Amino acid sequence: MHNNILIRLLHSFERREMTRFREFACSPYFNKHEDVRALVCYLSDIFPGFNAQNCRREVVFQAVFPGQPHEQGKLALIFTYTMRLAEYFLKIEKAATEDELEDTLLLEQLREKKQFKLYERRLAKTEKAQGEGSTGDSSWYYRQYRLANEADQYFNTISERRTDDSLQRKQHFLDRFYLAEKLRDACEMQVRSRILKVSYSDPMQEKALAFADAHIKELEKEPAIAMYYWLYRMVSKPAPANYFQALSALERHQAALPTAEQKAIYNYLQNFCIQKINEGEARFLAEVFELYKAQLGRELLLENGYLSEWHYKNIVTTGIRLREMNWVRAFIENYREKLPEEARENAYRFNLASYFYAARQYDEVLRLLIQVEYRDLRYSLGAKALLLRTYYDLDEYEALSSLADSFKQYLHRNRLMADVRREGYHNLFKLTRRAAGLRANIGYYSKEKSRKELLKLRESINKAGAIFNKSWLLEKVESLEAML
Repeated sequence: MHNNILIRLLHSFERREMTRFREFACSPYFNKHEDVRALVCYLSDIFPGFNAQNCRREVVFQAVFPGQPHEQGKLALIFTYTMRLAEYFLKIEKAATEDELEDTLLLEQLREKKQFKLYERRLAKTEKAQGEGSTGDSSWYYRQYRLANEADQYFNTISERRTDDSLQRKQHFLDRFYLAEKLRDACEMQVRSRILKVSYSDPMQEKALAFADAHIKELEKEPAIAMYYWLYRMVSKPAPANYFQALSALERHQAALPTAEQKAIYNYLQNFCIQKINEGEARFLAEVFELYKAQLGRELLLENGYLSEWHYKNIVTTGIRLREMNWVRAFIENYREKLPEEARENAYRFNLASYFYAARQYDEVLRLLIQVEYRDLRYSLGAKALLLRTYYDLDEYEALSSLADSFKQYLHRNRLMADVRREGYHNLFKLTRRAAGLRANIGYYSKEKSRKELLKLRESINKAGAIFNKSWLLEKVESLEAML
């Protein structure tokens, strides 16, 4: 029963949430059902250690109905009531974080109860608070629209002939909410249509975009609208100039945008840079690096205080490619403790090994790779590829050849690997082995034979499909050509 839907939901709670839910269930205002209260108290007592033993039907039943003969239907009914209570609790908890929503609902209640003096004082206070707490995203426009709509309802209720701008404000914020949402969705449609090969129908999108084009000077002061306008220009026409316009808009408006919005925007910018790097525009590698550093500075890459091991790896890889060696070394050490505990040592050792490889400290590479655990496929493949490159640079042909043989068997055994990944690593090992063999024999071959073999190797690289670390492999081939 520990896989019951209610228990799975409660398992996702933090300790503080579980305590609050227990208090919620024990409040007669929210729950008058004593059996539900007993179930919640029992589940709170064993939280978070839900297991097959303490969640057995018979055990839970006796906790709720001590001394009574087991009735599964009776227990199932209490679980249903408790699940409804848990859902209601989550609604209340979420609403408690939405101060602006609560304020608007309060105004609505005061208006309906004709408490007009209190209403006007609360309205003035709410308008001031919402104006000062502006974040400039589309949800802010929506909250302002709701508040203006409520004020307009009040104006209609009192039926006084006096000047009131609530209807105008309502339309103003509704238009801006609509435009911000349209522009954001336009960006996402562009990206998804390219990645997922789907097409979207949105007859109003062109009108929204045309309006933004015509009024962009006026709209530049609206953070969400200006930001997504330039992002749309960037994703629909991926020219470098549009990227730099979007980056400039982020610099102007970042402080006014909530954290979740900033993360999404950086993701758009990074994906643009990666696309350009893949197209051969090397200067965008430095742009990605600066985007990473900006996000680190604002702690946008942290989730619950932790940095993903894959962000950690990507940042190290980017820094090494740019030869920012001092920065990379400091980053590896400074963010070690911010890695998730279960992945910390593996990620640290692997990335430190990558740093030492770039610094040509091969003994350190070998020492660290021995300590990397290969339970994760990505680490296993990455570590083996790094070991291959290290053996090549150390001119350890026998060790390299043995590694290539064992890796061939590894690929054969691992059936879960994606075909593109399998091909990329297979080609890397096969072609690196050929390059190493050529280097070992280049002093024994005639120059003509060496040139022919190198030409064949180049042709094989060009004809091969995916090759991981292809730029490294081509670098080694160029070095061999320079020896002739």
